[in-house]
Amino acid sequence: MLVLCCVGQAKAFLTIHPKSSQIFSGESVTFRCNIQRGKVTDWKYTWRKDDVDSISRKHEYEISEVNISNSGDYRCLGEHIDNGTYSQWSDAVRLTVTGKSSNLSFTSVSPYTGETVTLTCSVGSDSGWSYTWYKDNTKNVVTLSDRHTTTGATFTISRAAESDQGLYWCQGEIQSRSISSIISDPVTFTVNGE
Repeated sequence: MLVLCCVGQAKAFLTIHPKSSQIFSGESVTFRCNIQRGKVTDWKYTWRKDDVDSISRKHEYEISEVNISNSGDYRCLGEHIDNGTYSQWSDAVRLTVTGKSSNLSFTSVSPYTGETVTLTCSVGSDSGWSYTWYKDNTKNVVTLSDRHTTTGATFTISRAAESDQGLYWCQGEIQSRSISSIISDPVTFTVNGE
């Protein structure tokens, strides 16, 4: 067990990339441990996830494809290679890995002819998602018309008609991080006569 009590100890700082409120399964994540004094090569590093430690000469710790089991609290610590002194532990950085499922909801899946219906697609709270809409088994992109509009995560059908009936899907994408969600489960949309 390491006892860290010395005045003037160097402090370890841990950062995570990408820095996002949501990290999705399959993404690459890199932790970087920076210590106030000296070069990164002057230290060897202890990486701690929850209560499990591992030792490395590298100041970076990469997980090439994260999954749910990688979620947890991460810390790092440096041991100076020349004199054996230790830095302080870094503050904990929490990694929360979530799935990439798209969820599709309707204001109504069985409206009457002429009613307005809004479909909402969501993957998570990250605002960087853009959405693609699909209709029927061939997964053709929904055709926009004077009755169909899209605004981010919503697709609106005004004056619902029989031609709008069918199966609908949606999918989210964050282009800047090159990730796509799993396509949502299909929802059957039926329009009732007046």
